[in-house]
Amino acid sequence: MTTTFALHPSASKTLIAHAVARLPQVQSALNAGKIFIGHGTTNIAVAQALLDMKVERPEQYVAGVVTGQVACITNPASRMQPWCLDHGAALKTDWLDFIKSFQSGDIFIKGANAVDPSGRVGILMANEYGGTIGQAIGTLKARGIEIIVPVGLEKLIPSCTEAQKGLGIDRTEIRLGVPVGYMVLDNITLVTEIESLKILYGIDAAMIGGGGVGGMEGAVILAADCPSEQQAHDLLHEIKKLNRQKPLLLDKTPCKDCLTPCDFVRK
Repeated sequence: MTTTFALHPSASKTLIAHAVARLPQVQSALNAGKIFIGHGTTNIAVAQALLDMKVERPEQYVAGVVTGQVACITNPASRMQPWCLDHGAALKTDWLDFIKSFQSGDIFIKGANAVDPSGRVGILMANEYGGTIGQAIGTLKARGIEIIVPVGLEKLIPSCTEAQKGLGIDRTEIRLGVPVGYMVLDNITLVTEIESLKILYGIDAAMIGGGGVGGMEGAVILAADCPSEQQAHDLLHEIKKLNRQKPLLLDKTPCKDCLTPCDFVRK
């Protein structure tokens, strides 16, 4: 039986987060290894699902943010370190030192700004050293560490490899928002709404549309193949609960404090 429904972005983030937490390799690393969870709105939901807690000040765990009509950043001075979990315990440690101790079986969780039909993801980088992924990627690739990327299909674009062409912090002088570079990642464990429905409910699904108004901006419309009428009803019950969540509200760095002012403040 095919059933259709829409998920707004905050609902998708929670669905995806619960799926990431359910992955066997994540549970194994949580109990007997190490997990790094980078900054980001979806990763906040992942941390909450894994640690069974609520993040009271989400702005402290977000670096890049699209809000207030621009792609910008949060205040660096107020940011907390990313989550570094060792056998399920959150450590207060330098995250780069933590990554240097990674071994096979440990997990690196990083969000993305784009995903394409080939399964590649794109990451915007406003830091001149590449931010989290730029500083960690060499160690991760050299050691064969699994990179899990939770990302909603609201961020679906035609091609991440095409998107990176022409980008760079010093290559966009006229812009609205922070200047950015771009990194494409492949050979990752991708978790979108589609993978999440399979992981959590054993249901195959496909994206059939997107967009909306009145709080459903950025929504993903999905068709799911449910084995029974009852499972379809049960799934839609869960979807309705997810869609009751309110959007996450975050503030960007005030324009007066920006080190790379853009056309947003120019008349």
